[in-house]
Amino acid sequence: PSRSDSPPRPNHAGARSDREGAHFANRTAKMPMPGKMGGFGFDDAQIADEARELDKSLRSTNTGEKLNGMKKLLGMMSAGRDVSNFFASVVMNIAQDSFEVKVLVYLYLVRTAEQKADEALLSINSFQKDLAHQNPRVRALALRVMSSIRVQVIVPVVILAVRKCAVDPSPYVRKAAAHAIPKVFRLDPNRVDELTEIIETMLRDSTPFVLSSAVAAFQEVSPGRIDLVHRHYRKICRMLVDCDEWGQILLANLLLRYARTQFTRPDAYDRSLATGVDDDDDAATLELVLQGDGGAFEKASSNPLAGTKGFYSSSDSDDDDDDD
Repeated sequence: PSRSDSPPRPNHAGARSDREGAHFANRTAKMPMPGKMGGFGFDDAQIADEARELDKSLRSTNTGEKLNGMKKLLGMMSAGRDVSNFFASVVMNIAQDSFEVKVLVYLYLVRTAEQKADEALLSINSFQKDLAHQNPRVRALALRVMSSIRVQVIVPVVILAVRKCAVDPSPYVRKAAAHAIPKVFRLDPNRVDELTEIIETMLRDSTPFVLSSAVAAFQEVSPGRIDLVHRHYRKICRMLVDCDEWGQILLANLLLRYARTQFTRPDAYDRSLATGVDDDDDAATLELVLQGDGGAFEKASSNPLAGTKGFYSSSDSDDDDDDD
């Protein structure tokens, strides 16, 4: 028979695509649609069963089940569902020895503490216990969460915790204390005097990343108290090269403000920048050069301060070394 008389061949590719399309349509029809709260539109019975299982996991005595329950809870929170009803079950897990469980509990409390202010007050005692924990990461995390709970009545307790952590042996805890100061100030600006005293203590710190955080707190809480910088000015100049890039920006801005407000105008009298003492006119002149041998201002960096050198001069304060 001729080719025109032969029966048409079945289109297997088209049939396969039709079957795949029908299968995809069936799967799509069975998928739950997003609900009003950003979650999925499950029926009430399914939501109730899920809540009971999750509450059972959170109240379990098994650490693994608690951890899985907290992961599911944070997943629901990230989907936009209201999980504040589990607050009481989560608060019970603050005293857990597992660091992973503690971290997840803290993340949950930070997000829901404003909605459950009364229940959040019940967790303050547990946070205060964690401030004495042997692990500095736990101490820093406990202070971070306490300062993140925006409840007005606990401000005095948080200030006491910040004051304690400001002199902690661990620099990570002291850094957390410096970060907590602006949070407390935003919550209650009337506490500026107490917070300024803590900042004054933290400016004595000799750890670069702690000092940069203390300067950041100073710039936000009490930028007008430039007198706090007097005894620490030279130390800040020396530690500038040891800070990270963002810390250098903070410290350089502070030094710029200090130099503009506290130094004599350079054109007020004739003088020259020199190293040491000028024996001719017996005027004490000091030059501080940030060396370029691998220093922070000479290395290749995205820091906008890269490629510069800093100088400062003083005519009569050569012997005013800081006493830290």
